[in-house]
Amino acid sequence: MSLSLYKKKRSFSETPEPEGREKSSKGLLKFVIQKHDASHLHYDFRLELDGVLKSWAVPKGPSLNPADKRLAMMVEDHPYDYRNFEGIIPEGNYGGGTVIVWDEGTYEPIESEGLSRKEQEKLLRKQLHSGNMKFIMHGEKIKGEFALFQMKGKGERSWILMKKSDDFATEENILLQNRSVKSKKTLADVAEENGVEVKHPEEEVKKAASRKPQAASKPRVSGHERQAVKKTSAKSSKSAIKKKAPHVKELLGDDLNLAAKSAIPTNAIPMLATLTDEPFNSDQWLFEIKWDGYRSVAYCQEKNVELISRNLRPFTEKYHPVTDALKALTLQAVFDGEIVAVDEKGLAVFQSLQNWQNTPVRLQFFIFDILWLDGYDLTQLPLVERKRISTASGPRRHQIQRPCSRKRKGVF
Repeated sequence: MSLSLYKKKRSFSETPEPEGREKSSKGLLKFVIQKHDASHLHYDFRLELDGVLKSWAVPKGPSLNPADKRLAMMVEDHPYDYRNFEGIIPEGNYGGGTVIVWDEGTYEPIESEGLSRKEQEKLLRKQLHSGNMKFIMHGEKIKGEFALFQMKGKGERSWILMKKSDDFATEENILLQNRSVKSKKTLADVAEENGVEVKHPEEEVKKAASRKPQAASKPRVSGHERQAVKKTSAKSSKSAIKKKAPHVKELLGDDLNLAAKSAIPTNAIPMLATLTDEPFNSDQWLFEIKWDGYRSVAYCQEKNVELISRNLRPFTEKYHPVTDALKALTLQAVFDGEIVAVDEKGLAVFQSLQNWQNTPVRLQFFIFDILWLDGYDLTQLPLVERKRISTASGPRRHQIQRPCSRKRKGVF
């Protein structure tokens, strides 16, 4: 194995990361999982093998739930000494950001009882080359049997990390244990000690996730469950409504009586696909293209735009090209759409969404629905009318792409 790529990407006169060399520990094989607040918050999953740390970047972090399949992008080998690295990679350097040792421990291949370390490494090497690794982890947080396998047809770097069913499997969110197993510090603690700020404050994520949906005040359109609009008497909202109302009335026409004046909604839930056993045809349903992306609600107040996931997590900074494009529209609207990474052939590439900056894709936001416009709640209008309004109010005029069609029920 070689550390040439690792060294090529770094200037060790500027970064405190260990230059390292190929060497092995004694005794049991080691692993480390480092939490890394770089351009994207992710977890670096590293297994000692053949004198280096074989490494994968896991955007969503490891899980103890066998139902979770975590994308793991294989990266360059790291030196064995890197397992202890915790601190700040200065901005401008590869992987610039804050790092903590989130978990560490030992591991061995499954069904390796009685094998020497040399024999274990030989087995793991064979599994690695075949693209299907199975091992047992003995960490402080991560324990039990895991599988790490290569995704066929998705390139050599794309792997899946998942927990196997055993006594350590649980639906508990292990990522909530956010302190280093070495220093007992969080990313924020390490950043503050070094006079920098974390790029992805966990407080913001928790705040977004803790927002509670508002109870519905009256029935909405059949098949389209929406949260009731939180009322406000803010003068700025009233003035915006008054200023934009004539345009909305023109768009709504005879449906104006179905729209209600309101402040911009909070915690809207995107409309999701419905699972069926077989294809069908019904005049109560619309059929839409199945895009392989992330559903997101876009809250647009002219230059102030927020992108929020279906789980109420912020996408605003993570997918900033979409945010910037929506800002350029200077609209006051709430859209239900999907963020999609599209390749040069116009095909959706889901695996590239987590690492879109380093892949040859472009981000697009496909709008399915409009929920609110210029001070009016539109969710009681028929779905086909909302689609017409979304086209007339923004997408066609501003060249935001919207598919003609995921299956969705509406009132016609």
